Amino acid sequence: MDSVDLSKLERRARRKYEWHRARTALLGFAPALLVVAIACAMNKHPSTALVFGAGMFVVGVALLWYGREIRRAVLPGLAMGLFPLTLALCANHLGHACMGTHCMKLCLPACTLGGLLAGAGVSLIGLRWKQGVSFWIGASGLTFLTGAMGCSCVGYAGIAGLTLGYLLGSIPLLLRRKADRSA
Repeated sequence: MDSVDLSKLERRARRKYEWHRARTALLGFAPALLVVAIACAMNKHPSTALVFGAGMFVVGVALLWYGREIRRAVLPGLAMGLFPLTLALCANHLGHACMGTHCMKLCLPACTLGGLLAGAGVSLIGLRWKQGVSFWIGASGLTFLTGAMGCSCVGYAGIAGLTLGYLLGSIPLLLRRKADRSA
């Protein structure tokens, strides 16, 4: 057997291996499309929900395809992203709350509260599972994109509220992790 033939065989085997991993990742993350469909159906701005949903799907599939320890971030990232998504969609349908002569739109506080819960949840899971920075980055990306499908209800302000809440929710547990490492 010539070395050129061996090289062709290696490339073909590698392609088949990677295609199998990509197909497995696509099938493994396909149920998340149900979340995207529900978010698009319930959102007043389905096109922005679809854009964030497509991003969430691509990131989820990429994390599963890449594998290693970052694949462990997929389920917590998606699950924690459901907090801001659900709260924002509910607030979007309720509209506003009035107390006396003062009225307030509920979407922005819902996005911030959802981000706060999601940030604390991702950090807590990362600490309990003793995961590194790659876990936090992967889970944060999926959480943000999942929550943003609903938090786009008030435009950039909803996304900013989600981000602020997420960062505030993450800080105490990340500081605890740093303190645990230095002790």
